[in-house]
Amino acid sequence: MTRDDVIGFIAQRILRINGHVPWRVHFTSRVVNPERVVRGKNTFPGDSPCCYIQAANGIYVGDNTNIGPGVGLISANHDPTDNTRHLPGPPIRIGKDCWIGMNAVILPGVTLGDGVVVGAGAVVTHDFPDRVVIAGNPARVIREIRNGTGKNEESAPST
Repeated sequence: MTRDDVIGFIAQRILRINGHVPWRVHFTSRVVNPERVVRGKNTFPGDSPCCYIQAANGIYVGDNTNIGPGVGLISANHDPTDNTRHLPGPPIRIGKDCWIGMNAVILPGVTLGDGVVVGAGAVVTHDFPDRVVIAGNPARVIREIRNGTGKNEESAPST
């Protein structure tokens, strides 16, 4: 067990920082409405430092998805006339085998396909298909992932 594991255990299970969350969460992260989070195998939303996971409308995260430090998953907007309420809407859906880079923000109702890589600092405002790399504000596709290595396959020169 590492030093960070011990600190995390003390913070979550003894000091009760994110103690209401049934999976491991970094003590600097915050998870709101964890009962509305459905997570796949080997996926722990909020286990990286400084994440904010707000699941008022639900969040679904697929198997083997990594969520980097400082990521925000925001599933509901505030009512513009009453900021104590959230607006109803569709959940965030993140496919399996995705990577969400540092300080990325995924906004309400977004669906990401399997194998999507979200670049650091991206603001994801709409849906994206399987196996693409997205980045920017607002996020856009910067390339497709055509093989399992995360790199585009190069076509062999013809002879």
